Amino acid sequence: MMKNVYDEVKYFFEDEAAGSPAVRRDWVEGFLRQKAWGGTDDEGLREVWTNLRMFLLYLNHSGAAYLEEIPHREYSRVIHWLAAHVKGFKATLKPVRRFFNVLIDFYRYLAMKKLVTDTRGLEQAAEEIAGGRKVKLDSAVMHKTAAASDEDYDQVVSDIVEGLMLKLGVFFQRKEFNDDFQRALFLFAGPLNTLPDAEPGEFSLFWQEFWDYFLFDYRLLASDDTPLGHFAAAHRDVFSAEERQIMEELLNARFTVFTVQRVLSPEWVECVNMFTDEKFRLPHPEFDYKTMKRLLFFGHVFARDTVMVNYITSVDLSPNLRRRIKEEALRQKAIFDIQQPGATWEDFFARHALAFRHTVDALITLAKVNVTPFGQLERAFPLIGTGRIPDALVSRMFTKLMPEYGFSRHDLRLAQRLWRDYSQVAVSAIRKSGAWAAAVVYVYAQVNSPQGISAEQLAVDFGVSTSSIYANRDKIFKALELTKFDPRYLNEEGFVYSLFMS
Repeated sequence: MMKNVYDEVKYFFEDEAAGSPAVRRDWVEGFLRQKAWGGTDDEGLREVWTNLRMFLLYLNHSGAAYLEEIPHREYSRVIHWLAAHVKGFKATLKPVRRFFNVLIDFYRYLAMKKLVTDTRGLEQAAEEIAGGRKVKLDSAVMHKTAAASDEDYDQVVSDIVEGLMLKLGVFFQRKEFNDDFQRALFLFAGPLNTLPDAEPGEFSLFWQEFWDYFLFDYRLLASDDTPLGHFAAAHRDVFSAEERQIMEELLNARFTVFTVQRVLSPEWVECVNMFTDEKFRLPHPEFDYKTMKRLLFFGHVFARDTVMVNYITSVDLSPNLRRRIKEEALRQKAIFDIQQPGATWEDFFARHALAFRHTVDALITLAKVNVTPFGQLERAFPLIGTGRIPDALVSRMFTKLMPEYGFSRHDLRLAQRLWRDYSQVAVSAIRKSGAWAAAVVYVYAQVNSPQGISAEQLAVDFGVSTSSIYANRDKIFKALELTKFDPRYLNEEGFVYSLFMS
């Protein structure tokens, strides 16, 4: 727990790093001291800070650089945003009036200090929104609260999210996404095909986790977008204002692995990112403190202090198993760094969050000593120059045919890199472009899956002999010193397979 309200202010501006450039910490502390000198007790100061803090969260979200650049009509949006994102705040008359009273006092304090020149816009907004017998917000956003101002605002948000999820479900049940759905299900279940039994509880848990993975982490074959991003782009012009606002928050969610470090209050806990050490606050989970300290959490975390509407996985781990999981993830990140030098943890999880999920499952349920293959990290790779231009006809041929074999847009980029790299380290006369194009596909498939692709089928599709494919395959493997699950060209399937075959 914080010792006093000034500790909370310090934590907000320093540890959370959430302070808006529009408001400085010393302004807030000076205002609170003035209130204290005027007789406001500690409980009253905490209430004042709670309301100021909510406003600062909005400023941080909106990116406002100056208080006076906020037009009076924007305060309706402030109330909408707070009700949707700050736990416990409702867009009803009493809390809205209390919020505006604190904010007006703060603005008048700043005006006295000549830090702002005008408080009339805020005062006008407060009168229009909360000066009557019910809250009047200046837009159709969250219109349900206008019809019934005493209704629980969180329920309104929940209804909108539920509606979006139903639309998402219908959208991705279309025939054009059948291949994506089956691929996502295979990746999520893993090569052991561990689909759940028919027991309702287990089945429900499996599908909750699957849809969380599918919407936020899976990459579509044709576009390499997440399904959530693809859906948002396809519906951008038909979303209601409230749907657009919530979709914006969903799209900003990031896969995060974290633990609870300490309890800040009955409502909030301080969490720490397992890999970046970033600290952030989340609503208090429904666990006692002793249990909570043993849990490892992972899932999609939104902006700080928002209401969480997604699925978060928690697993009870011993300190030793938690350390083992972290070690495995560090190795996986190092493997990804070979393909994408300088990648951040956000970059890694944006492509391979599923690898982490499988790693946790493998260490808990399969009792494996090691999950991530060590050999790839101990290798030296050929130096790749940039002087030669790869044969464009070969590139066009395999780029055209690979989607018909179920390869993704991301696969095409990696295959093009493979062909480019080979062109730098070897000089080959390209007599039959089709034989080389088929060989690139054959090599790429061999690197990323145990079964690969039939050379005979490739020979038919590219109109070449199987012997030419084998011969060119050997040249590519030798020149690039390729191995199974080579990290330079490893795709999502290859990464998952490598975890189960190490």
